[in-house]
Amino acid sequence: MKILIDKNIPYVEHFFADHLDQIEYFSDEDFEIENVKEDSVVVVRSTYKTHGKKIPKSIKFLCSASTGEDHIDKKELNNMKIPYAFSTGANAIAVREYIFSALALLLKEEKLNKATDRILIIGIGNIGEGIQNTLNYFDFNVESFDPFKKSSLDTLENLKDFKLISLHVPLTKHSKYPTKNLVNREFLRNLNDGSIIINTSRGGVLLEKDFIEFNNLNLISDVFINEPNIDCQFLERNLFGTPHIAGHSQFSRYQMTKMGYENVVNFLGVKKTNKKSILENKNTELNEDVFKHDMEKFGFPVSLMLDTYNPKLDHFECVDFKKIRDNYNNRIGYSQVVIKGCDDKTDRSALEMLGFKVQDN
Repeated sequence: MKILIDKNIPYVEHFFADHLDQIEYFSDEDFEIENVKEDSVVVVRSTYKTHGKKIPKSIKFLCSASTGEDHIDKKELNNMKIPYAFSTGANAIAVREYIFSALALLLKEEKLNKATDRILIIGIGNIGEGIQNTLNYFDFNVESFDPFKKSSLDTLENLKDFKLISLHVPLTKHSKYPTKNLVNREFLRNLNDGSIIINTSRGGVLLEKDFIEFNNLNLISDVFINEPNIDCQFLERNLFGTPHIAGHSQFSRYQMTKMGYENVVNFLGVKKTNKKSILENKNTELNEDVFKHDMEKFGFPVSLMLDTYNPKLDHFECVDFKKIRDNYNNRIGYSQVVIKGCDDKTDRSALEMLGFKVQDN
């Protein structure tokens, strides 16, 4: 059986080393799944949408090396009895790190004040809950809203109470609590001047044409409507935008491909080969003076966090969205950074809570 794989999925040759003779690569721009004649397993990214495509019976298994699922027409696959799988949860750590670095940047640029400003997390699944737990550890004033889970808020009536709102919901249209266009004109009218929204969930959760009308509000977007052909005017209204890479640290991309590989071999009924990680760690010496200064002033080790990853440096030109996203493989995550020279137990716990590794002295 053939294994057809998107050429922009990293680490394929590492994980599929025992199956290279079965693999054929494709580009998501040119791939026509309708024309697959031989029995095949297909491995796609979230950039390939199956809605409206006629899936042939030759497709025996569809695997997406992504955590998002809205690009796959699951209803049609279920009707055709074609099994499918995702790399569920593989990018959660990277998205949390993106949010933490964005917060570090906002604190450093004095757009957010830990002592006075409140934070709202909408959606407390794997990502949102992890963010909430970490911010609580660092004594941020944080609340959460999720109609499907136990959260601190029951409604979104008091949005004026929050300086920062971070979105962590799936894109849903036909459910009891649909999230499509959740952040619309009515939602935005209830925010105070200078409020900040961070959207790393899905582009359709925020109605872009409505947000453009609100010059008094701030936004950081990693996701957009109609990717990769995004609205350039909307991008310009962001404090900064990134090309759907919040979940794309080296660690998370490695995990996504690993889970994709495991999903494929499980379907094929062949033995999984355990692989030694090929990711490299970055060793860094803790600057205690800078660390203590940042903790006292910001409540976060902002210098260390931004030295590791500064999302503002990933701001892009509108026309470059796809090119950058397709080739985005070099971001070091907190989990790949080994901190040396940390003797204080409290400091060590703080670093480990953020996801850094701390070397024993």
